[in-house]
Amino acid sequence: MLILAVETSTYTGSVALVEASVEGGASPSLRVIGETTLQVSETHSSRLMPTIDRLLRETSLPAQKIQGIAVGLGPGSFTGLRIAVSTVKGLGFALRVPVVGVPTLDALANNIRYASTQVCPVVDARKKEVYAALFRGDGEGHLKKISEDWVLSPEDLCSRISETTVLVGNGTEVYGEIFKNRLGPQALFAPPELSFPRAVHVARLSLPAFQRGEKLDLFAFTPIYVRRSEAEIHRERKERGETSSPAS
Repeated sequence: MLILAVETSTYTGSVALVEASVEGGASPSLRVIGETTLQVSETHSSRLMPTIDRLLRETSLPAQKIQGIAVGLGPGSFTGLRIAVSTVKGLGFALRVPVVGVPTLDALANNIRYASTQVCPVVDARKKEVYAALFRGDGEGHLKKISEDWVLSPEDLCSRISETTVLVGNGTEVYGEIFKNRLGPQALFAPPELSFPRAVHVARLSLPAFQRGEKLDLFAFTPIYVRRSEAEIHRERKERGETSSPAS
């Protein structure tokens, strides 16, 4: 099964093509055919489809060969998530292939899935907050999610960590000093080159769903926002007759 995976929930976009074995009762496996990662000033809207086209050309694979699409659903940048979702909805409909969604924090945590400690992916959510979740690593490549996805202040996140934890993600670059000061030796930091969610991990985490024959409803599925959008907050304030406060 040829799977196209897309992840644009952060400023670093990632696209991958993988060949997966999802038939039968055996554990699904994959072979990476190609993966492209870009961290440039252009928006995902201007580079996502060209990146997909280029990856298909460089791997000599026509789009018609794609048999499934996996997408990082967030949480993350609202704009990036909407671009990814609208793109894969269009591709899924045009190619008539199933689409599977994967939480972004799960994909980010899998950058260090061989950790034998607690793992905490941390994504900068702006407004002095982060998106985060907790995972338990067994040292053998398996991570168990032990919390829900949160949006909270770095200080509040520190209050929920009580043991040695590997922190991974761009949130550690922004709020690293807070984590160091509050967690001390309990905080271990993954290197910067592992700070973004990779499409290949989105593909890997999608395999069980493809194996079970599950797929998203192309007309109904939405990103995992966790936080309400500015539009929703503004509308709620307007309905209550409140005046919007200046953005911080």
